[in-house]
Amino acid sequence: MSNNVAAAAPAAPLGCFSIPALHEDVPARFTQDLQRARALARFANAAERAGVALPAGDFPDIEQVLAAQWNQFLAGRYPEGVFDGLAGEPVIGVDDDSLQVVIHAQSRLNAYQLKPVVEALEAEATGLGWFVEAVLTRASCHGHQIYDMGMATYMLDVFHSSLEEFTDEGYARALLLENGDALGRTEHPLPAQTIDSLRQQYSFWPSDLLAEVGGHAHLLRNGQFTTPAPKAMTWRQARRWLRVHPQHALAGAVDAAIRLQRALRDRGREFVWNGQDDETETMGALCFLVWDAPELVFEAVQHFEQNQYSAGAVVEAFARKTVDLAEITDDALEALAASTMDYFERWALLGRLLSHFPVWEQGDES
Repeated sequence: MSNNVAAAAPAAPLGCFSIPALHEDVPARFTQDLQRARALARFANAAERAGVALPAGDFPDIEQVLAAQWNQFLAGRYPEGVFDGLAGEPVIGVDDDSLQVVIHAQSRLNAYQLKPVVEALEAEATGLGWFVEAVLTRASCHGHQIYDMGMATYMLDVFHSSLEEFTDEGYARALLLENGDALGRTEHPLPAQTIDSLRQQYSFWPSDLLAEVGGHAHLLRNGQFTTPAPKAMTWRQARRWLRVHPQHALAGAVDAAIRLQRALRDRGREFVWNGQDDETETMGALCFLVWDAPELVFEAVQHFEQNQYSAGAVVEAFARKTVDLAEITDDALEALAASTMDYFERWALLGRLLSHFPVWEQGDES
């Protein structure tokens, strides 16, 4: 006699767990991989709506689709080599919390020299060279980080923040006081031999910084000098000069500066890194920008980066735009794609402008 009714399962022994069988639809491990992949796929579609066409062909994963999509966009929109003079690696990434476009730092940076171009343009028309310089200076405020002399002054603020006056004597007094030498408190001028002795031991003297910018104190951007900055042309004045001198050897530089000036009107400054979001410190830049010789800027950056590494929480990147996955919408993703396109546009214009400036080479006389 057969029985087709299942017998009751015996009771589990005391001290054991009874685990039911898992349905085949339940994943064997729990991860956020699917959520992250979906976010990237939505971003690819949002970028297509913003004007970045999807690539043709088969790809093994969504990461390669995005890479091909943006590489195809850049190759089709910009001349070959336009980004080569500026060091940076754009990366689209996603984690459990956010999707972001990050510009990572690279190790080899060009050092562009301002002096030849600014002086040549100033010889043509007063204020024209300083207009071009002012446009370049603004780029760092929009996520296009440049290691210029103003940035070097910021990096060296730890040496100069306590100075009562930004002079070599003021610096010498601060050093004496730091070393517990009562001579730093005297109201009389310091002996020249005292300053000379200190100069042999310490770097970053105010006169050295001023010499590094050819005496143009406004390039230090530290507010310590009373000499007014030279007056720069407006972009409209520069445009009028360009219309009159379209064949000038530096007309391309002026045109590129005007175009970049317009592109820097992004009031949101979408790619500026906000370290308060995750308590990070950035490191890196697209290039160096010096007046003539770069040694002091190199030294300041090396000192700064060593301190950054020692402090921790440093990221070898300098620009990013982020969308929280918890608040992700198609509109937010499309805005991210549009902001990324704008960033590449400014990057290309900056590269075009700097291509008119000479690159400092090891061994250059200055």
